[in-house]
Amino acid sequence: MEANSVCSSAIVAQVLTGKDDYENWRACIKNYLWTRDLWDVVEQTSEDGDWSWRMRNVSALHAIQISCDPTMLSKIRDKTTAKDAWSTLAKECGFQNENDAEEDGNVQRKSTLEFLEAIKRCDLERTKILSRADRLSANTEVRAMGNLSVFDFAIFEGQLEVIDEFVSEMAEENLGTKNHHGNTVLHYVALCSANTEIAQRLITKDKELLPIQNCEGDIPLNFACLAGHKDMTQYLYSMTTPRFLIEEENKRQAVLVVRHCIRNKLFDVALDLLLECPQLAFAEVDGMNAVSVLSSQPSAFPSGNRLSFWQRWIYSCLKLMKKLESQIVIFPYFLSSNLQRNNYSLKLLKVYILYIGLSKSENGLNCAVTRHTLGLWSNLLKFFGMKHIYDLKQAHVHAHVLLLLMSEEIAKLDFAKVHENSVHQAIMNAAQRGMTEFIVEIIKRNLDLLVTKDVDDRDMFKIAVAHRQEKVFNLIYGLDTKKQLFLPFVDKLDNSMFHVAGKLSSESQVKLEQISGSALQMQRELQWFKEVESIIPPMYKEYRNKRGETPYEAFDQSHAKLVKEGEKWMKDRAQSSSVVGTLIITIMFAALFTVPGGPNQETGVPILLRKKHFRVFVISDAISLSASTTSMLIFVGILTSRYTAHDFLISLPNKLIIRLSFLFISIAAMMVAFSSTVFIMLKGQLEIIIPIVVLVGFPIGLFVWLQFPLLAKIFISTYGPGIFDKKMKKWL
Repeated sequence: MEANSVCSSAIVAQVLTGKDDYENWRACIKNYLWTRDLWDVVEQTSEDGDWSWRMRNVSALHAIQISCDPTMLSKIRDKTTAKDAWSTLAKECGFQNENDAEEDGNVQRKSTLEFLEAIKRCDLERTKILSRADRLSANTEVRAMGNLSVFDFAIFEGQLEVIDEFVSEMAEENLGTKNHHGNTVLHYVALCSANTEIAQRLITKDKELLPIQNCEGDIPLNFACLAGHKDMTQYLYSMTTPRFLIEEENKRQAVLVVRHCIRNKLFDVALDLLLECPQLAFAEVDGMNAVSVLSSQPSAFPSGNRLSFWQRWIYSCLKLMKKLESQIVIFPYFLSSNLQRNNYSLKLLKVYILYIGLSKSENGLNCAVTRHTLGLWSNLLKFFGMKHIYDLKQAHVHAHVLLLLMSEEIAKLDFAKVHENSVHQAIMNAAQRGMTEFIVEIIKRNLDLLVTKDVDDRDMFKIAVAHRQEKVFNLIYGLDTKKQLFLPFVDKLDNSMFHVAGKLSSESQVKLEQISGSALQMQRELQWFKEVESIIPPMYKEYRNKRGETPYEAFDQSHAKLVKEGEKWMKDRAQSSSVVGTLIITIMFAALFTVPGGPNQETGVPILLRKKHFRVFVISDAISLSASTTSMLIFVGILTSRYTAHDFLISLPNKLIIRLSFLFISIAAMMVAFSSTVFIMLKGQLEIIIPIVVLVGFPIGLFVWLQFPLLAKIFISTYGPGIFDKKMKKWL
């Protein structure tokens, strides 16, 4: 082969003499081997007996050897493969071979993965063996996990025994080691684990982990609050001195803790911090304070939760536990684990007694007995599947206490301070979300907020109308004559409250989507429009805004699409049951000519005419035929309606109610007719009659079960008490 007879000058300009010219030599010889199709034998080996590979290996090895000076040649003269010769020269010159580096990396990765698997299985023995053999430790970083350490992986897996082993082997200063984000192991425990035992082990070893900040300035407690880990947050907070958090240089931490706790419904921690430093309610970080955050949490109050009938009943029954809760000052966790903080308990007791109006002279059980009783009560709630309702009720109580504390501070603010601390914006946020509890409590304590407006010059009632928040709008009925402060005014675009009610905007669409069915949505829009029309001064009914629109014109233009969707929905609902109505008419009509028992051949009179069951059959058959016929006639009326916008208020819903009602009556009468026929034919054999009636009635009952909710929904929407409470009690 050509490579067998090469000379050094034909390969490289200068032979390899040592480290100084290695890189130049390496580049030249590598290119030479590439051009001769010999480089692959340097990168990999081949199976024994491959004659072609052996010949090419000899050629590559010869090229490498003759390009070295005598000293470097002596290092590789006993090598039999080009790969070994290449690797030897690289090491002699102080350069690691790429192939060796890749191989070492593969071995390292394999060892690390095996180490992680042992941690995942909580195999302590295997973990120790691999740690000694491969020099792996808790601080070994794993690139595949974003350079997180093996210790972090053990935390994610929650393997307490492995963590104990790591902690026992690590020095205190190593526990506080930060990664490239500035996070310690306690940061990852707080963020990724709800297991407080892990945090206890770390803090027992080194309590100085608690105040360590990462690159963003966050301490582990902030991470626990952000993640919403209730037990972890309470534990880390109990180990952190509140005075540390409210010191001026650490105030940012306290503000973030309060904000994160409110967002994640951890109101006990937020309340404790606010009791220590009430001004934290107004302290801002990134343009947001605690009052603003609470105003954006509608689920923290009863008005923001949609419970079923039985859930509301259970919720109301839980009022019986209110006095029992007060005896342990709501938060048993802090009283049991932090009894040394007596001033906190007394302050909290004062706030809670203010909330439920308990007499100071009332006596109760001691705390230990009370906690035992509540524990039993909690277990009973879990057993009956009601624990989440109890927790919801308790969260609402906590949030209300927090709101009371904030309102006490807001009462001290003048008009300028109200705007400076964004309290006016919090009222606007609450109005958008329907949070009546927040609005009433805050305005009662500071009347300046009643007439506050947003940047578009809209008061809270115009915002409530725009967002279709009927609970907030109903507050206007509790103002008596004060409601005149809001009705005769317009916003920056000259829109009156009547204009706002007539516009279907993206703001109102959010609430409207909670109603199923375009026709019912259109009906709700008309109810809003008519309600505002009934209270607005007459001069504003034809008032034109800056776009030259009257409220009626604005309503017609913005609802044109919804009217078409409502028409399609009505026709689809009517047609969906038309097949059933047609079948019932056909069957019931034919049944009268094929009566049970047949007619008398001489007179044509039914043989069973005088039987009671036969009379029931005839009457129910007639009722079913009449009702289904009426249902079909109304169906025709629905198809031929004009479908103007105002038809959706009463006319069209009425037709659909009557149609569905008569359809259900016809189905029920048909079942009675069928049952009476079975009784006649089988002559009282109940063991056969009952199964037959049940089997035949199941699919019909299923149809009724699927369609009846629609009937009930339309009926309640049309003839129910409505969403507006004109009898609202005076609240201000």
